[in-house]
Amino acid sequence: MLGKAPDTSTENKADVKTNSNTYVGGLEVSIQNGKSLAAQHCQSCHLLPDPALLDKENWQTALAMMAPRLGIYDHYGKLYPIYTDIDQRFYPAEGAMSAPEWQNIIDYYTAIAPSVLPAQKRLKPIKRRLPGFSLELPSQLFYRKHNTVSFIKIDTSVKPHRLFVNRASSNTLFVLNTKLQVVDSLHTDGPIIDIDFQVNKLVASKIGSDLFGNNAKRGSIFPLQTDKHRTLRADGPPLFDTLARPLQITSADINKDQKTDYLICEFGNMNGSLLWMENKGRGKFVRHDLRAVAGATKAFIQDYNQDGLPDIWAQFAQGEEGVFLFTNKGNGLFGQKQVVRFPPTYGSSSFELDDFNQDGFPDIVYTCGDRGDGINQLKPYHGVYVLMNNGKNEFTQRYFFPINGCMKAMARDFDKDGDLDIAAIGFFTDNRQPEEGFVYLENKGNWDFEPHALPLETSFAKATTMDVADLDADGKLDIVLGHGFIGNKAMDGKKPLFIVLKNKF
Repeated sequence: MLGKAPDTSTENKADVKTNSNTYVGGLEVSIQNGKSLAAQHCQSCHLLPDPALLDKENWQTALAMMAPRLGIYDHYGKLYPIYTDIDQRFYPAEGAMSAPEWQNIIDYYTAIAPSVLPAQKRLKPIKRRLPGFSLELPSQLFYRKHNTVSFIKIDTSVKPHRLFVNRASSNTLFVLNTKLQVVDSLHTDGPIIDIDFQVNKLVASKIGSDLFGNNAKRGSIFPLQTDKHRTLRADGPPLFDTLARPLQITSADINKDQKTDYLICEFGNMNGSLLWMENKGRGKFVRHDLRAVAGATKAFIQDYNQDGLPDIWAQFAQGEEGVFLFTNKGNGLFGQKQVVRFPPTYGSSSFELDDFNQDGFPDIVYTCGDRGDGINQLKPYHGVYVLMNNGKNEFTQRYFFPINGCMKAMARDFDKDGDLDIAAIGFFTDNRQPEEGFVYLENKGNWDFEPHALPLETSFAKATTMDVADLDADGKLDIVLGHGFIGNKAMDGKKPLFIVLKNKF
């Protein structure tokens, strides 16, 4: 069982089979019809979800959210919610099925689903100690209630290195030195979510007016500048605006014309795209949508086939969840292949490319745990996955570690023993398990990872973001964690905006 996610299918579950066999007459027929109708309609946009992925109550919520996308706005007197901040032409004018057919789908999912999802299956408990790291806290300036970081990054492009931290509640970007002293700060009119570090130039991505999900196109990409005195300022008008919650900005010469283009991940709710802005010179750009659907969260540019053209790996987390590979064909043309696929209940949150077996082919570290979709349920399949590449960009799961609300994982050789360890963070965590806010998985070899967490006395609960780099230039990889407030305000108290884990290996 080592390294496997929990079995969430309805097959091989005696209790589920028993429940379904107890239905007689009309309900049993409705369930069978619903199964067929779900296969017909519910996988037109994403992987067909198994009823066992949610409990009965939360399937009611999920189906109410999906109904309007099928043109079903009320059902036997129950009104379904719709987004009012999008073009209403997005919703079908006519329903995709009759009311009895929709009831068949409801019966199928709510009857077959378990009353309660199974608990996590964790082979090793998380130890509340962190060998090999020392904890460094910021000054009291950074202790507040409801602290939330939207961006954190160790900048190693300059010497000495520096730390960028954006506090979302005040829309303030801080620049700190290696002693965690504030060098400069900049106030903006919305949370900065990413910065692309170029030579003598910074390009920042502002998600919009706030962090919460919406369909507004208030995001923008704008240049920043620091002078010789490290003074931080906005440097001219936005490069791009009216974007649907841009989560990432990456500069690259995508079409090999010696000009800097930009790859942008738009997340959105219903609006969004993975797109690139082609630099035509003299400040002119042309937009190209690689996949014009909402949910782009993260992308890596890598020439995987070594043909001299930059290819793109990208994760989507709305509807058709998974990782896509866009192969650069030249002249601005790309092929598309989905290499990893997950059901829409997973809440894909991050991925990165690593090589665990050192065979020269990129493996994938994937996390899921986003519960910001209105279905506030702990799921035993949330956590960190390692997916191995067979050399043909075909991936199979090799390792899984459950973490409720897992938002990001980064694999590095922190202890310098020749293999990859994993640092992971949780945001939508289980309040009964505060150790899930940060988990360090120490690689012991043969896919045996020892889980560690922050010490009990640490005043840090949940993390929204994380970065790994050598902050103090001592040749060792440090970890910075950005705090995220969520939940009961009375329980938040004053927490540090961020913490630094200094590598002592």
